[in-house]
Amino acid sequence: MTGGMLELIFLHGAGETASAWDEVIASLPEDWTCRAPELAQLGGTESGGFDLEAAAQSVLGIADPDATTVLCGLSLGAMTATAAAAAARPAEIDVLVASGAQVRPPKWMMRVQWHISARLPDSAFTGYGSTKAETLAMYEAVEAADLRDSLGDITVPTAVWCGSRDIANKPASRQLAAGIDGAELRIVSGMGHDWHRSHPHAFAAHLREFIPAALRRG
Repeated sequence: MTGGMLELIFLHGAGETASAWDEVIASLPEDWTCRAPELAQLGGTESGGFDLEAAAQSVLGIADPDATTVLCGLSLGAMTATAAAAAARPAEIDVLVASGAQVRPPKWMMRVQWHISARLPDSAFTGYGSTKAETLAMYEAVEAADLRDSLGDITVPTAVWCGSRDIANKPASRQLAAGIDGAELRIVSGMGHDWHRSHPHAFAAHLREFIPAALRRG
């Protein structure tokens, strides 16, 4: 454990921006330092694509080396956080929280999501703040990802969460928790995939409960 101030880095999912975490962050203790970077800035490529491994390295690059650092991600953000935790040097990351993550996403599922999004007008994406091109690039990165071989490299206290109504991601959440030594799997009753936005106070309450306990276990 690094010590020093407690730093939380929040990583959003595809089709949304860092502002998706605003209400969660507002519900956390004031002495917790919280940051929510834009994934497109962390892993965007010159060709307009998205590089998951590059995003993971960028996350490690922005983590404060003097802080106790918690990575918290949802969906693509959870996959990025998982990849970062697997690549981290000792004491670089202290706690991992991954909600609604995939390990090796079913290609058919990602293709369906990609084609649905591709048929939508650009204006349909303004509500989340990300562009259509950014969202499609992130879906392509998720489709290509395979985190199975790196899960054993994660040694920090880890929480794997999934809403009970998030049917598509429950099997992957179980696989993720099984692949990380000591990980806690929590199926959150009544919640869907995007429960950080639909129930931000509940998401924050789970963080307030898990993080101090995880740091005590160290």
